[in-house]
Order: sequence, then C-alpha cells, then structure tokens
Amino acid sequence: MRTVQLSKLLVGTVLAALAWPAPALALTEELTTKESSLVGENFTFSVKVTDAVGTLQYRWTIGDDVMTDFQVGPPSIDYVFPKPGHFTIAVAVRDDTGTVAETLTHMVHYPVTAVPANVSTTIVYDAARNRVYNVNQDNDTISAIDPTALMKVGELAVYKDPEALALAPNGKLWVVHRDDYAIAIVNPDTLQIEKGFRLPYASQPIGLVMSPTGDAAYVTLMALGKLLKLDPVTGNVLGEVAVGSSARGVSVAADGKRVFVTRFISGPTGGEVVEVDGPTLAVTNRFVLTPDTTTVDTDQQGRGLPNFLFGVGLSPDARQAWIPAKKDDIFRGLARVGDNAVVLPLTQDNTVRPMVSVLDLSETVEHIEKRIDNDDRDLPSFVEFSPLGDYAFTTLTGTNAIEVRDAYTRDFKTLLTDAGLTPRGTVIGPKNLLFAQGSMGRSIAVFDIASILDSSDIKSKHVADISVVATEKLAPDVLLGKQVFSNSADARMTIQGYLTCITCHLDGGDDGQVYDFTSRGEGFRNTISLRGHRGNGQGNLLWSGAFDEVQDFEQEIRGLFLGRGFIGDDALAQGSHAKALGDPKKGMSKELDGVAAYLATLDHVNPSPFRDTDGTMTADALVGQELFGKLGCDFCHSGRDFTDSARGRLHDVGTLKPTSGMRDGGPLLGLDTPSLLGVWESPPYLHDGSAATLKDVLTTANANDQHGFTSSLNPQQVDQLVAFLQQIDGDQKLRRLPFEAELPQTGTAGMAGMAGSGGDDAMLPRGGMGGGGGTGSVARQRTSSCACTVPNGSESGAAAWLLLAPLFVWYDRRRRAASLGRGAA
Repeated sequence: MRTVQLSKLLVGTVLAALAWPAPALALTEELTTKESSLVGENFTFSVKVTDAVGTLQYRWTIGDDVMTDFQVGPPSIDYVFPKPGHFTIAVAVRDDTGTVAETLTHMVHYPVTAVPANVSTTIVYDAARNRVYNVNQDNDTISAIDPTALMKVGELAVYKDPEALALAPNGKLWVVHRDDYAIAIVNPDTLQIEKGFRLPYASQPIGLVMSPTGDAAYVTLMALGKLLKLDPVTGNVLGEVAVGSSARGVSVAADGKRVFVTRFISGPTGGEVVEVDGPTLAVTNRFVLTPDTTTVDTDQQGRGLPNFLFGVGLSPDARQAWIPAKKDDIFRGLARVGDNAVVLPLTQDNTVRPMVSVLDLSETVEHIEKRIDNDDRDLPSFVEFSPLGDYAFTTLTGTNAIEVRDAYTRDFKTLLTDAGLTPRGTVIGPKNLLFAQGSMGRSIAVFDIASILDSSDIKSKHVADISVVATEKLAPDVLLGKQVFSNSADARMTIQGYLTCITCHLDGGDDGQVYDFTSRGEGFRNTISLRGHRGNGQGNLLWSGAFDEVQDFEQEIRGLFLGRGFIGDDALAQGSHAKALGDPKKGMSKELDGVAAYLATLDHVNPSPFRDTDGTMTADALVGQELFGKLGCDFCHSGRDFTDSARGRLHDVGTLKPTSGMRDGGPLLGLDTPSLLGVWESPPYLHDGSAATLKDVLTTANANDQHGFTSSLNPQQVDQLVAFLQQIDGDQKLRRLPFEAELPQTGTAGMAGMAGSGGDDAMLPRGGMGGGGGTGSVARQRTSSCACTVPNGSESGAAAWLLLAPLFVWYDRRRRAASLGRGAA
C-alpha cells in the first residue's frame, strides 16, 4: 500500500461540479507528494487538515465517481485503479465553519521495463557523460551539447549524410551514414572517430539502434530491404534478414527479442511494420496498416493510404507501438471510379493528412479505429514517450512543432511550437528537459516539460535554442530554398499546415503514390522523384511538361495548397507571369529562386544496389544495355540524363487514357520523357502508375509495342533489359573514406558510353561500352518506336506526327526483329 496526500486545499476553492460556498475560512491543508500508482494496486489518498473548528467531514470523488458523501473521517480513502490514465481526484473537507475543496491529477500506469526500449533516432542523451548528441545531415557532422549549460561543446566532421546515431554498450557512439553506406564509431570523451567500416554497396543504411540487452546493433538497409545485425563492439555482421522494400525505422523492445522495422514507402495494399525475432532473425509478424476507405473526408479528418512510415515508438510498459506516418488520399479525385472512390476534387484538407498508427503489442493486427488524425499538421516523423509512458511526444517535421497526447486515451493535450525548422527527432534529457533536433534550422530547441510529466499543468517552457553547426556547407540561397521546401508552417506555402514539398518529396525523393489531379488540369499523376533532375536541368517539369521553371510551382502553392504565395499579386498579374508557360517568374521571389537553387543541387541519384558489389554492372545488365541500344530506347531516353526532355518533345507511347488529363488547359497529346537515372527506386511506373514493375513497363503495359518493340524479346532478354534499367545510376564514383587505404574496386566503365554529351541530335556511341553494344548509327537512333512525338510547348505538327507514327512502328518492328534474329511480328 502506498499513501499520497492531497495538496493546496485553497481556501474558498470550489469545484465546478460541486456548488459549495466559498467563505473565508481558517481551514487549510498541505500537499506532501504527487506519486503515481500502478494499475491494479491498492492506493491510499490522504489529506492533511489544519486549523479545523469542530467536527471534520470528508467527501471523495475519483474521476466521475463520488466515492463517499460527506462523512466523518478518516482523512483518507483506498482505491484500486483497473486501468491506466490521468484521473481527477477531488476531496471536499467540511468543519463547523464551512467547506474547502481541492483537486489533483493522479497518474496510473502499468509497470515499466527495467531498461527502456531503444529506437533509431537523430538525437540521443548520454547520461554517463551528461551530453546530448545529434546528427547534422546536410553538414556531415555531429554535435555535442552540454544539457546543463545549454550550449554546444563540440562538433565533429563524420562521413556523408549521417542519418542516425546510437550509444553502444561500451559507451562508444555509432553514427550511420546513408550516402557513404558506412558507420563511424566515435569516442565521446575525445569526440574523435576511432573506427569506421563500410556496409553493403549502395545499401542506403538509414536506421540504427542498439539492443537494450547489449548483444547486438541493428541497421536497416533501405535500398536492399534488409535488416542487418552487427556485433556492437566489432561491427562484425552477425546476420541479416529480408524484411521488404524501403526498410527504414528500427526499434528494439527492452527484452531484446522483439525488433520492429518500418517499410517507409507503402504499396497499394497498405503500410507495413515487420516484427523480427532478435535472436534468430526470423520474421514473426507483419502488422499491415490497411488503407482507410471509410472515414468521411472533412476539414478535420480524411481517408487515405498509410505511407512514409518513419519509425516505431515503443512505450515504456512494452504494450504500445506508435508509428508516425501520413495518409495519402489516393481514393479521391474527379476521375476516380470503384467502390472506394470519392468523386470530389483533391483539396488542401484532403490530399495528404498526417497520422499516427497505434498498435497494441499484445495483438498481431492494427485496429484502425485507434489511428490518430493530426489536424492542421504535416509529416509526423518521430514519437518519444514520457518515462512512465503516459504521454507521447510526436515530432511534426513539416509543422516545426511537437504534439503532446495522452498515451492512453490518445487525446490531444498541447502543442510545443518553435521546435526548430524541420525537426527530425527528440530526446528527454536531465531535469525534465526535452531536446528537439531542428535539422533545417541547424539548432536544438529545448523545452522544460516538468509540469507535463507530473501532470500538474499541461504546459511547457521554451528555454533555449542552441546552434549546432559552426560552418554551413550549403550556399545561402540553397539553404533558404531547402527551408522553404520543408516548411508547412509558412502561410505563404499553405493555409492550414498540411502540405509542403517534403510531404511527398522528402529528401528530394518520391512517395510512390498516384494522385488524381484532374481538378488541377492534369490527370492521374505518379509522384516523380526529384533526385538527379537538377531542378529543371533536364527540361520541363511535370509529366505533361507544363512547367518550364521551378518557380511555376507558385501556381500549385496558391491553387492546391491555398497558400498566399511567394510572389505578390500585383507582380503576378503583369504580363503572362500567372501562366505556367508564360513570362518567366525567376527573380520575382527570393524564396522560389531559393527552391530552384536547392533543387538544382539534386544532381545525382542514389547508386543502384542491383549492381555487383564492386559497383560494376552485372553480366545480364551489360547484355540488357546492348538490347537497349538495338531497340532504339535511347531515341527518347538519351544523353547523360536518359531523357530527351531538354529537346522539348512529348511522346505518346500508348499509355494515354481518358484519365491522363490535360496539359496547361489544353489537350494532352504526349508526355514528357522521364529520366531513367535511378529508376530502380521509384516504382510504380508510367505517368499513372499503371505498371507496378519495370518488367510490367516492357510487357503488360506495352501490349502493342508502342513503348519499344519488346515483343521481339524472349523472356531471358526481357529480364536482361530490366537488369540494365535497374542499374542506370550515372556511374557514380566512390569517395575514399579515412579508414580505407585505397578505394574499393568499382567499375565506372560499364556505362561510359551512356554518358555522352547528348545535345539535341547527339547520339551515344555504341562501341566500347564495357562489354558489348552494337555500333549503331545516328540514322538508326533517330528512328523511334514510339507512336507519337509532339513538340513540347506546341501542338503544331502533331497531326503529321500521328500520321507518320504507324509507318515508324512498322519499320521499327521489321528492322529490330531482324536484328534480334526473329521474324517481323
């Protein structure tokens, strides 16, 4: 039995539910503790009374239940709470002179584990050294913070793109790097790298966590769809398991047995959290976060597909898992059909909504009714629980804030604003301080959350912003542009905070979904990855080629996001600036110019994990490369960028449908050629996502050979062509890392012939391509097997192209079939 005494029985205080008078009395009481209690445990509440006159009577209320009416003593009550939560405890004390009353909030919880669960994060607290460490992704450093003095005490250059860090059992600090696919082991006492080692080639490691039992480190390999288990001292590989594409977040329960991995980008059937048995690395369960097709779309809620599953927050009592994500409304649009379709235009309220999925870990399925719809927020990315598990702190990356909810009821409590620009993670440090890593602000925001943790007052105090980067690597305009790109709290970007560029293009990538933009003058549109495009360096933007500069997105910001916009109304109204293909908008807004500058830095794609482990193309890919040339695929997918977008041409490759929409308010006669750089990591394919795989692009989505004469290929050749497509990544060269005596042996000659200068009529030579390829000719390569080529920006001459297309198709079929050793189809 434990005893708690109620505090501060304020003289004259009256409960709203109890209409007691408030005379001036001498009767007082004193609070001695605010101790919490456990579910199912007998608990005694006591009140200490002083200066009473005559007989004392007590009335106790717990929650909504009146436990006793006014009665003589004792000054205490026993109670067993059957469930966890925050309960209002009220006592009224009466003597011969009158009545006083007071309330407090009492917290009831389940027993917490002896050691906490561990989660992959961008910021950690080192209790042994009283230090907070965080990663600085853009600047390739980590920083050390003194949480008492609230100041940075060190910054260390590490490798490229540090994504997560974790404290090993021996006190060393591990840092995982996505771009260099490497881990650095740092001595926190000296803040120096002691050791480094590579992870599998092009694997994109992004999640890192130590088992609380100290026997393993776990790393997610996003590009390979694997979970890697490492020795937490040596870094030696202990095992691996395939969990599915886009493996990102990773968390380990306190017992070290339950490991949870999120698949970041979801397929059409739903999101997925994979549970793995730590000791055996066997997949034991797959929590499917099913699409919500029944919630009625309003300005406060909406349906959608769970997507962008960042990680798994595990509660201290090992009973709950919270998964921050977003809901993509791929069921809504003017051209949608089917049982789950909502034939309404997409709006800023109902295109993408933030969500948190709540799993009961005693079960094997998600209960959709427990999902949290975060209203007027953007991109939840991390969940931190209070030490006893009664509050959940959700980082809202796009909103620059942290949302606090009751972990048991899921009710909203408060919002911690000014959490830094684009916060990626939080940690609770000493003295009830919460530290938030503001990735785009290059700062750590610090909040005093003591009154939240003891439930006395659901408020926090913003006590500091600590600068963590000494020397900024990004140019000023690039940094500004990336900040604008990421900030949905800016009313110029969006009216209620739901949408900004990172909502669908986090880190310049894509979300793998198809939206119905019919109401926006387009049609079904598969989200395009921005990596490698250099802004509009490859040519016009959008599938329809309807934007000729990045600044044209002012149109979407005003139209779909309902933002005020970054260009003044008067300036936009001059000339034809308001039109997408009208007068240039460049120079009219430093913010939009900054976004263009930032996107221009996205000049490469992620290296392909489908290549051999030394970075060279596989034998099958080299054969596929030869087939790519013989089929004339490089007529449209040409030059260094594998696209002819810069030539201003649109093509109909047999994929246009009634749902394909329009182009800049006019008919859509063709599509802009997508680059094949990095195509391996952006399924589904085609403008409407109708091809689930690259093989589908060549086969089921190309029944009439309008997208290349692939019917002339046998099954093995199709697979070889797919292998080549999966390995087109720009032949990136490795950086030598400090722990390497020399660079790993990698081949960049495999696609040397594909990196020609391009130009409007420049064609790629076919000799010396690292393993084959025909000689080719300019005349041959100019003959396309596409059904229609339309000049980009004009429909003049379209009819002539359409008339000549059947002749091109017939000619190509005869020629290419003969070159591949088969008769004409």
